[in-house]
Amino acid sequence: MIAAAFRVMWLSLVRDRAALTMAFVLPTVIFAIFAAIFSGAIGDRIRIHLGLADLAGTATTQRLVTALEAEPSLRIARLDVADEAAAVRAVRRGEVDVALVLRSDLAAPAGPDKAGTDKGSAAASQPVLLIESPSRALATPIALGQLQRALNDALPDVVLSRIVADVERSGKIGPDERAFLDEAFAEQRAKKEPFSFTRLVETRTTASGRGNERVSYYAGAIAAVFLLFAAMQGALSLVDEREGGLADRLAAGPGGLPVIVLGKFLFLLGQGVVQAGLIFSAAALLHGVDVSGHWIGWLVTSILVSAMAAGLALAACSLSATRQQAHLAATFGVLLLSAVGGSMVPRFLMPPWLQQAGWLTPNAWAIEAYQAALGEGAAAALPAWGVLAALAAVGLGVAVGVVGRRTV
Repeated sequence: MIAAAFRVMWLSLVRDRAALTMAFVLPTVIFAIFAAIFSGAIGDRIRIHLGLADLAGTATTQRLVTALEAEPSLRIARLDVADEAAAVRAVRRGEVDVALVLRSDLAAPAGPDKAGTDKGSAAASQPVLLIESPSRALATPIALGQLQRALNDALPDVVLSRIVADVERSGKIGPDERAFLDEAFAEQRAKKEPFSFTRLVETRTTASGRGNERVSYYAGAIAAVFLLFAAMQGALSLVDEREGGLADRLAAGPGGLPVIVLGKFLFLLGQGVVQAGLIFSAAALLHGVDVSGHWIGWLVTSILVSAMAAGLALAACSLSATRQQAHLAATFGVLLLSAVGGSMVPRFLMPPWLQQAGWLTPNAWAIEAYQAALGEGAAAALPAWGVLAALAAVGLGVAVGVVGRRTV
């Protein structure tokens, strides 16, 4: 009997070519993708997308720009912005992971650090402005580390001159000592020996201050993956009804199987909205994520993400010839989409080619929709909403079309 059971299961797997392929090919594909994701998300392999705006346009800022552009661990994008606010908007929209704004001459003497100083004084005392996003917080220490490295390697004289200026303001050295140190700095620059990093940078966040925006990213990411898993499990009833013969009896009813598919779609949509509500409620209670400020945008996003998950799940199960095929698609397919789409690891930590491939997954658009709706409002979320609505419509259309053909 042991041999018979083994033979029956072997024959059922071999005869189902699609299930056979998914069982033995997909694990290797998923391993390759996960290896690319996690090997690129550690150590010096991380290549963040750094936006760079040189508003000062001086000789020292140009030296820093040249040094940063030569750094292979950074992907530099020159921001065509006129002020700091435009650079903040670029980071908030996700055009870059983090931005550096060079707003004054690095070699200019820093004024005293007093409360209530105007914008020009702040720019002089801290000529580099680093703009970070809470959802990509890991990019900030990487950018600061590369900035320190560039300053030490390419502008050691500028760094030390600012240190000495601080000491000079305290009255500990005079003009003669300053001239001597300037000469010493020139010698150190010629030797290309690095110096310690000084406080040249002001850090500013794109956070609105209404809640933990870093956690809101993961709330959207987790909602996307679990809504897909739950929808796939619910849509498996299509395969069960077909294999059990119930679909033939349902086809004889009013409207046939397409009406049944629409009913399942509405149920899965409602289920998804409730699940998303529970996830974001936990995020609000435990981590202070604020949904109330943009609750309409959150609701629209949750409805569209749930509709997308329901439509794709019903389409996958309607196209599956056997339950084994549908189960493997639910497991491996959702796992693959979630990994590439950023539900498991933020996409900015992935290799550049995987970051671009992520836009082909529904997870990336679900995360983008939640981030935009909760961050900037409905207007910023419109592109992502359009993609999610299109995916939901295509998925539902495929499911209705396939089951309708099978009843003819």
